[in-house]
Amino acid sequence: MSINLEGFVRRKTKLKLGGKEWIFNELSLADFARLRAKMAKERKVNLAERRKQLIEEAKGIGDIDPLKLLEHLDKPVTDEEMDAEMESIEGVGYMAYLSLKYAYPEVTEEDALKMLSIDKIEVVVGAMMGGLSGDKKKPKAKAKPV
Repeated sequence: MSINLEGFVRRKTKLKLGGKEWIFNELSLADFARLRAKMAKERKVNLAERRKQLIEEAKGIGDIDPLKLLEHLDKPVTDEEMDAEMESIEGVGYMAYLSLKYAYPEVTEEDALKMLSIDKIEVVVGAMMGGLSGDKKKPKAKAKPV
């Protein structure tokens, strides 16, 4: 049974990219789960070919058990792999897509990649992470008493 999330409002950040203002929504754990699922799906697609290649390589070496090698291929996506993906261009683009789709359902992953530029990545990531970076206000300097 799911709860009613009516009234739940994600943190939104307006950013100007390419001369247009865009609304980026803070990402939720569900969004990060979508990224992990996407990575697992991509891994599965590449797995069949990699399995054949590994078995052939193991036969060529001789004293390596192909089943032991295959165990390494069948592992789930690790946190380290998630971190690496989130720091990649494709990962940042996919996260931006997930963030933008709340306000712009028609946006595509390709659109998100096209609108981002290297100089805006820190600010965009900060907006998607709920202000963890790029969104911090600098403290005002206080006058010292004389």
